[in-house]
This record gives sequence, structure tokens and C-alpha cells, in this order.
Amino acid sequence: MKKRISHPRVSRAFTLIELLVVIAIIAILAAILFPVFAQAREKARAITCVSNQKQIALGFMMYIEDYDETFPQGQYLWNTANTPQFTWADVVYPYTKQGSTWTDASGNTHHSAEGGVYRCPSFPSNQAFELSPSYDAAPDGSAPWNGWTSQAPPSLAEIQLPAQKIYLVEKGQNNESSGWLVWTPWEWDWTDWIGGDPPTNPSPKHLDLDQSLNHDCDLPITSPNTWSSWAQCGMLPRYRHTKSTNVAFFDGHVKSMAHGSIDWYKNVFQCIGYAKDWCGQGWYPY
Repeated sequence: MKKRISHPRVSRAFTLIELLVVIAIIAILAAILFPVFAQAREKARAITCVSNQKQIALGFMMYIEDYDETFPQGQYLWNTANTPQFTWADVVYPYTKQGSTWTDASGNTHHSAEGGVYRCPSFPSNQAFELSPSYDAAPDGSAPWNGWTSQAPPSLAEIQLPAQKIYLVEKGQNNESSGWLVWTPWEWDWTDWIGGDPPTNPSPKHLDLDQSLNHDCDLPITSPNTWSSWAQCGMLPRYRHTKSTNVAFFDGHVKSMAHGSIDWYKNVFQCIGYAKDWCGQGWYPY
């Protein structure tokens, strides 16, 4: 009987080409999946911001129910220039119980739209008033800059089609330590022209913000390209949620709107009737 001879098993290692192929496949998969993961994370942040904004909108709705269906003013002072400023965050605080709190030298307690439900995790800093109501729906009350004349905010009954008119929007950064209290609804910030019929532009655009295509409102505040002064990034919507922004309407519902989908005529409240004197500052009519 012949004796069976066993041969030692030889282990075979990967060749350099095989290793490079595996590395290339992993790199391709990473390039495909990482943006998907980033979008998924941003979608989660956007959902958080929608939930926060819904709570704030409900706070406003409860306020107007208690005050004869009238929206709050954006800000006001008492009858002296030394009186600390009170904002819409102060009057909405009892309904939201959110925001930072501080006490002035006279012992008055103030609230700021900062932190808690006012904080969107996608906002690049911790500025206050990351979202705000429309300036035409939250006018200034008595203050030294308007001669201590108080301007009345609209009532819910005066908002035509409240389910289509935007009240709160998420905004960009600005060059202030605290964000602007309102967002600008003015036509010149929303359209490529206002007035008559320009022969060079017979089909004017009234959808969304032409300026927001040319300025990055999430750059550092110190950047020269932040477009951060009055009525600019700090008072305009910012589409930071995968080219969409969250908005709350005058009826209280909240939804995400993609860049290019907001129609100034349809979605932006324009003051009429009682507000003619207020609108007579040169903003209306066009």
C-alpha cells in the first residue's frame, strides 16, 4: 500500500492591484454615500426646526386669541429714550416659555428669541431672532426713531388668505450682536424690478429672492460678502435646509418651501386699508 504524501498548504496574499481595486471601490462608495448621509442629517435638522417653528407659531396664535385676534408689534419703548426695548419675544414668552431672559437696571424682565425652540441646529451661530415675523405684520410701536408714534399691527381678519400668507421665516446672519427683529416683505427685495414696463425686461420675476442667489447669508459675520446690513441677510429668508426654508403662515401652519417657490404676490402680506399712512413711507404702493 502506497503511503499518501501531503503537501503543505500555501496561503495566497492579495496582490497590489487587488488592493488598489478594493480601495477604489470603497472610495467610490464613500463618495456616493457621504453626501446622502449629510443630506439625511440636514433633513433631521430641518425637521427639528419645523417642530420648533410650529411651537413658536402656536405661541403667536394663542397670543392673538387673547388680544382680540391682533398680532403683536415688533418692538416698542415706553415714553423715554432711556427705556429698554421690548420686543415681540417679550409678549410671546408667556405662551412659549422659551428664550433667554435678562433684567435691566430698572428691574424690568426682558426676553429674547434665543435658545430653546428659537434655536435651529442648522443656523451657523447662536444669534438671537434667527426667525422673525414680517415687518408689515409686526410694525414698530412707540420709539424715539418714529417720534413716539405707535403703529397698529394687523388683526387676523385683515389678513387675506391667511393660509397662503407667510408670517414667520428663517433668516440669514447679520452684523449685529442680535438678529433683526423682522424680515423684509418689500417688493424691491423680492423681484428683479418694480414700477413700470422696462423694455429690456418684459417678463419680470416675482418668484422668490433674486438677491439670495448672489449672496451667501451663512458666511461668517465678519466676511465682506455677508450682505449683512439693514434689510439684507438678517432680514431675508435663508435656504439652508438643502435649498429649502421653513415658514409659518398667518393661520399657524408650518411647512418647508424650496428656493424659487415663494411668490411675492401670493405669499407675502402687503398692508392695505388702515395702514395707508404707515405704508406711505415710500414702500407702498408700487
